[in-house]
Amino acid sequence: MRWLGNKTALLEEILNAAVSAGYSGGTVCDLFAGSGTVGRFFRAQGHRVVSTDLMKCSEVFQKAYLETTSPPTFEALSEYWKNLEPLPVTRLSNVENPDLEKWRPFLCLSRYLEEELPPREGVLFRQFSNAGQAQRNYLTPENAARLDAILGLLRSWIKDARIEEQEVWVLLASCIDAADRVANISGTYGAYLKTIQKSALRPIQLRAPALVFGPTGQANSKDAIEWVSEIDCDLLYIDPPYNQRQYPANYHLPEILATLPFENSDERIESSVYGKTGLIPWKEKASPLCSRRGSDCFHAMQRMIENSKAKVIVFSYSEEGILNRSEIETILSNWSGGDGRRTPKLIEIPHRRFRSDSDENPATGETRRNFKPAPGRTRDQVHEWLFVASQVSDVTGVK
Repeated sequence: MRWLGNKTALLEEILNAAVSAGYSGGTVCDLFAGSGTVGRFFRAQGHRVVSTDLMKCSEVFQKAYLETTSPPTFEALSEYWKNLEPLPVTRLSNVENPDLEKWRPFLCLSRYLEEELPPREGVLFRQFSNAGQAQRNYLTPENAARLDAILGLLRSWIKDARIEEQEVWVLLASCIDAADRVANISGTYGAYLKTIQKSALRPIQLRAPALVFGPTGQANSKDAIEWVSEIDCDLLYIDPPYNQRQYPANYHLPEILATLPFENSDERIESSVYGKTGLIPWKEKASPLCSRRGSDCFHAMQRMIENSKAKVIVFSYSEEGILNRSEIETILSNWSGGDGRRTPKLIEIPHRRFRSDSDENPATGETRRNFKPAPGRTRDQVHEWLFVASQVSDVTGVK
């Protein structure tokens, strides 16, 4: 899923940083879990992971990656798929060394949902395709109607208790990912493109989520700032928002997809949709960590880290974020002891700045946004900060 700030490229760096600070195994807590990539990685390494994120769409991926214990059998739904041929094994491309026989139910049921289930003109068709009155161009009418049908059927299965909880998360994660791959956007869901791009014209294709089967973890949808004080963990990974862009306002369509199967009907969600981009009420999930007002962000971060019961903290942040380096180091130093013997370590990781298609003028190729790079950087360069702090070592691996 196209998740802002996804840490796929940094997974080994995160693990190595934790080990350098004295982490040798145990429970990992992933705050601000997002797409669930970090938690999935640590589970694959044999660690127990607990995680949280206020976004419902994040909870879906957390549940699939951390709590699923085997490929879904969809046994109670066999009437839908037992006489169908499975979809191609390429739909298992995200799964490492898949057992084809165990994944057969998923591939057969996916064929039913893609090819046999009649499309339905529901809330996605009416509100998030150009066939609706608002003409929000996020999905083609065909893909919107297909998703409406799939999510509506999933709702009925949940209501009738015909589908196991783990099966729900696997199938719903597959749906959100499939929608994301054909969404008519350039980056986040904060805006749709006026014309349909080529990738958005492809039909919905359900793929198996990249499941891993290690120690069973626990997914949550709680406020990280409050919840962290309840969790005993050996490693705390923190990847907070770093600018004023609130995630609930930029991922509202995946949030709707994640929520619809648990509603009694489309009505409540559809009646709450508003504005040019089809937002749903999100202010209750707004984070103070996105605030540039006074010291709101600093104090919220300070309170969260001070309340942590972790032994080691790895903290990701952008050098262009609301908090500066000194502020972050002060917070982490105070947490780790503040006596100078456990000074946080900073690892700087350079990468190319992300730009969406809408950031550039197609006629000139010039940027439309006024970037202010850090001193010594070009406008295409930005560094990711990886801070490491410990209460068990001096962040060199020597206890």
